[in-house]
Amino acid sequence: MISKSLFDIYKGREVSLYTIENAFIKVGVLDFGATLNFIKLNTPNGEKNVLIGYDCVEGYLNSKAYVGATVGRVANRIAGAKFTLGNKEWHISANEGDNCLHGGVEGFDKRFYDVEVNGDNLALSLTSPDGDMGFSGELKFKVEFALSGRELTIKYSGESDKDTLFAPTCHAYFNLNGEGEVMGNLVKINAQSYTPTDENLIPVGTVESVKGTPLDFTLLKPIGADYTKLGGKTYDHNFCLSGNPSAIAQGDKSNISVEMSTDFPGLQLYVGNPKPYNGKGGGCSFCLEPQFYPNAVNVEGFETPLLKANTKKTYTVRYKFEY
Repeated sequence: MISKSLFDIYKGREVSLYTIENAFIKVGVLDFGATLNFIKLNTPNGEKNVLIGYDCVEGYLNSKAYVGATVGRVANRIAGAKFTLGNKEWHISANEGDNCLHGGVEGFDKRFYDVEVNGDNLALSLTSPDGDMGFSGELKFKVEFALSGRELTIKYSGESDKDTLFAPTCHAYFNLNGEGEVMGNLVKINAQSYTPTDENLIPVGTVESVKGTPLDFTLLKPIGADYTKLGGKTYDHNFCLSGNPSAIAQGDKSNISVEMSTDFPGLQLYVGNPKPYNGKGGGCSFCLEPQFYPNAVNVEGFETPLLKANTKKTYTVRYKFEY
């Protein structure tokens, strides 16, 4: 079942909240940013929201943290906000120093989407014009949300009239306890290696083993278990996925777990501090962002997120909850 309600007014335009629900899960999606506003689970102990969100558009924008958003055209960083494609150097929007992050100054997280409801499937779409944020080609983009039992599936599809880059993602912030601190939440990532970065979080071009490092999540462990070994930094690293499930996370104070699967080659683990809109706790939260490797277009040996002209590509992310 899908219902619609007024969420906010932004720039004189109504922002709608679409709620998709079944007996197990209730998911809220905004038509601004194709943003996940909440994921509420119908547990034996009552309804639990395991997602950080806000109660107005300004809350999302002021956080500057892409909370719950659909990001694109390209997730993560492109060094120097430039790349070569088709024997031409493209200069794109720089919004993190000299680099492009999550699509640029006005990426897909800051757009209004057209909405189509088809049964229990919610589809949000937009057209990104040729030259948008510096990227080539008119891109027709669609993101679809659907529930089946305790599973949320998100599909991203894109088609362009010119060769371009295409690698969106979901930037959901989780706390599987529903509130409070998150460092006790347990995470397992199906990855034997990661991509080391420089001080600007740009991969240096190598792939190294996670073994013996704080990035070894090959076995389920608390997020905070090796946190102090990061030298005062936070988790903000790309993992080279080995297969599915790509990751498993579990609340240490709840019986809630989520199994994530995807056909993207990489996964960014990020631990951040956006405050939950319900005012409870005020601890941090974590993201599991499926993606292509950061700056892949500029690194030899990394798979480039190339979308060839007049072809369609679809990527899928699945979250299966247990409680």
